[in-house]
Amino acid sequence: MDPAEADDEVLFAAVYPALRRFAAVVAPLDLDPDDLLQEAVARALRTGPLHQLRHPAAYLRKTMVNLASNHNRSRGRERRATRRLAGAASPGDRTTYPSDLADLDRLDPADRAAIYLADVERLGLDEVAAVLGTSGPAARARVSRARKRFRLALAEGGDA
Repeated sequence: MDPAEADDEVLFAAVYPALRRFAAVVAPLDLDPDDLLQEAVARALRTGPLHQLRHPAAYLRKTMVNLASNHNRSRGRERRATRRLAGAASPGDRTTYPSDLADLDRLDPADRAAIYLADVERLGLDEVAAVLGTSGPAARARVSRARKRFRLALAEGGDA
Protein backbone atom coordinates (compact mmCIF):
# COMPACT_ATOMS: atom_id res chain seq x y z
CA MET A 1 0.00 0.00 0.00
CA ASP A 2 1.21 3.44 -0.92
CA PRO A 3 2.14 5.60 2.15
CA ALA A 4 -0.17 8.35 0.86
CA GLU A 5 -3.09 5.89 0.79
CA ALA A 6 -2.25 4.83 4.35
CA ASP A 7 -2.23 8.52 5.40
CA ASP A 8 -5.67 8.99 3.84
CA GLU A 9 -7.04 5.88 5.56
CA VAL A 10 -5.80 7.00 8.99
CA LEU A 11 -7.08 10.53 8.42
CA PHE A 12 -10.49 9.35 7.24
CA ALA A 13 -10.84 6.92 10.15
CA ALA A 14 -10.17 9.80 12.54
CA VAL A 15 -12.68 12.25 11.04
CA TYR A 16 -15.38 9.79 9.91
CA PRO A 17 -17.54 9.66 13.09
CA ALA A 18 -17.91 13.45 13.31
CA LEU A 19 -18.51 13.75 9.57
CA ARG A 20 -21.16 11.00 9.67
CA ARG A 21 -23.03 12.81 12.47
CA PHE A 22 -22.79 16.06 10.50
CA ALA A 23 -24.12 14.35 7.37
CA ALA A 24 -27.07 12.97 9.34
CA VAL A 25 -28.00 16.51 10.37
CA VAL A 26 -27.43 18.25 7.04
CA ALA A 27 -28.89 15.63 4.69
CA PRO A 28 -32.51 16.11 3.61
CA LEU A 29 -34.83 13.33 4.74
CA ASP A 30 -34.95 11.80 1.26
CA LEU A 31 -31.14 11.58 1.00
CA ASP A 32 -29.18 8.95 2.90
CA PRO A 33 -26.45 10.57 5.06
CA ASP A 34 -23.97 7.86 4.08
CA ASP A 35 -24.56 8.67 0.41
CA LEU A 36 -24.02 12.36 1.11
CA LEU A 37 -20.74 11.68 2.91
CA GLN A 38 -19.59 9.25 0.23
CA GLU A 39 -20.28 11.77 -2.53
CA ALA A 40 -18.40 14.48 -0.61
CA VAL A 41 -15.39 12.19 -0.18
CA ALA A 42 -15.51 11.15 -3.83
CA ARG A 43 -15.51 14.78 -4.94
CA ALA A 44 -12.65 15.60 -2.57
CA LEU A 45 -10.60 12.67 -3.88
CA ARG A 46 -11.04 13.94 -7.45
CA THR A 47 -8.90 16.93 -6.45
CA GLY A 48 -6.21 14.75 -4.85
CA PRO A 49 -5.45 12.81 -1.67
CA LEU A 50 -7.29 13.87 1.48
CA HIS A 51 -4.10 14.39 3.48
CA GLN A 52 -3.04 17.12 1.05
CA LEU A 53 -6.07 19.28 1.94
CA ARG A 54 -5.31 22.00 4.48
CA HIS A 55 -8.45 21.24 6.56
CA PRO A 56 -9.97 18.02 5.22
CA ALA A 57 -12.85 17.83 7.73
CA ALA A 58 -13.89 21.43 7.05
CA TYR A 59 -13.59 20.84 3.30
CA LEU A 60 -15.80 17.76 3.50
CA ARG A 61 -18.37 19.55 5.68
CA LYS A 62 -18.61 22.43 3.23
CA THR A 63 -18.93 19.97 0.36
CA MET A 64 -21.78 18.16 2.15
CA VAL A 65 -23.63 21.45 2.76
CA ASN A 66 -23.29 22.33 -0.93
CA LEU A 67 -24.42 18.87 -2.05
CA ALA A 68 -27.46 18.97 0.27
CA SER A 69 -28.40 22.43 -1.03
CA ASN A 70 -28.07 21.23 -4.61
CA HIS A 71 -30.23 18.21 -3.80
CA ASN A 72 -32.95 20.42 -2.28
CA ARG A 73 -32.90 22.69 -5.34
CA SER A 74 -33.22 19.70 -7.66
CA ARG A 75 -36.08 18.23 -5.63
CA GLY A 76 -37.86 21.59 -5.67
CA ARG A 77 -37.60 21.75 -9.45
CA GLU A 78 -38.88 18.17 -9.70
CA ARG A 79 -41.88 18.94 -7.45
CA ARG A 80 -42.77 22.05 -9.43
CA ALA A 81 -42.49 20.18 -12.73
CA THR A 82 -44.59 17.31 -11.40
CA ARG A 83 -47.33 19.71 -10.26
CA ARG A 84 -47.30 21.45 -13.64
CA LEU A 85 -47.51 18.18 -15.56
CA ALA A 86 -49.85 16.19 -13.35
CA GLY A 87 -51.81 18.90 -11.58
CA ALA A 88 -51.73 19.39 -7.85
CA ALA A 89 -51.14 16.15 -6.01
CA SER A 90 -53.65 15.33 -3.34
CA PRO A 91 -52.33 15.06 0.24
CA GLY A 92 -53.28 11.38 0.38
CA ASP A 93 -50.91 10.48 -2.47
CA ARG A 94 -47.81 10.37 -0.30
CA THR A 95 -47.27 8.42 2.87
CA THR A 96 -45.36 10.35 5.51
CA TYR A 97 -44.10 9.22 8.84
CA PRO A 98 -43.70 11.49 11.84
CA SER A 99 -40.10 12.18 12.75
CA ASP A 100 -38.17 14.39 15.08
CA LEU A 101 -36.08 15.35 12.06
CA ALA A 102 -39.05 16.62 10.08
CA ASP A 103 -38.83 20.02 11.77
CA LEU A 104 -35.12 20.24 10.99
CA ASP A 105 -35.82 19.29 7.38
CA ARG A 106 -37.87 22.47 6.98
CA LEU A 107 -34.64 24.44 7.37
CA ASP A 108 -32.12 25.12 4.66
CA PRO A 109 -29.10 22.75 4.81
CA ALA A 110 -26.80 25.65 5.65
CA ASP A 111 -29.12 26.60 8.55
CA ARG A 112 -29.11 23.00 9.78
CA ALA A 113 -25.33 22.95 9.50
CA ALA A 114 -25.02 26.22 11.39
CA ILE A 115 -27.21 25.01 14.26
CA TYR A 116 -25.44 21.66 14.39
CA LEU A 117 -21.95 23.15 14.40
CA ALA A 118 -22.74 25.86 16.94
CA ASP A 119 -25.05 23.99 19.30
CA VAL A 120 -24.11 20.31 19.02
CA GLU A 121 -20.42 20.41 18.08
CA ARG A 122 -19.99 23.63 20.11
CA LEU A 123 -17.66 25.17 17.55
CA GLY A 124 -16.83 28.84 17.76
CA LEU A 125 -18.36 31.23 15.27
CA ASP A 126 -15.04 31.54 13.42
CA GLU A 127 -14.99 27.77 12.89
CA VAL A 128 -18.66 27.78 11.81
CA ALA A 129 -17.81 30.58 9.38
CA ALA A 130 -14.95 28.54 7.92
CA VAL A 131 -17.18 25.53 7.34
CA LEU A 132 -19.97 27.59 5.82
CA GLY A 133 -17.58 29.73 3.78
CA THR A 134 -18.69 33.04 5.29
CA SER A 135 -17.28 35.74 7.54
CA GLY A 136 -17.56 35.62 11.32
CA PRO A 137 -20.38 38.19 11.51
CA ALA A 138 -22.27 36.42 8.71
CA ALA A 139 -21.94 33.10 10.55
CA ARG A 140 -23.21 34.69 13.76
CA ALA A 141 -26.19 36.10 11.88
CA ARG A 142 -26.86 32.75 10.19
CA VAL A 143 -26.77 30.86 13.52
CA SER A 144 -29.06 33.41 15.12
CA ARG A 145 -31.52 33.41 12.24
CA ALA A 146 -31.39 29.61 11.94
CA ARG A 147 -32.26 29.25 15.62
CA LYS A 148 -35.17 31.65 15.15
CA ARG A 149 -36.42 29.75 12.07
CA PHE A 150 -36.10 26.49 13.99
CA ARG A 151 -38.13 27.87 16.93
CA LEU A 152 -40.81 29.01 14.45
CA ALA A 153 -40.82 25.58 12.76
CA LEU A 154 -41.25 23.92 16.15
CA ALA A 155 -44.07 26.31 17.08
CA GLU A 156 -45.85 25.63 13.76
CA GLY A 157 -45.41 21.90 14.20
CA GLY A 158 -46.86 22.01 17.68
CA ASP A 159 -50.01 23.80 16.53
CA ALA A 160 -50.77 21.27 13.80
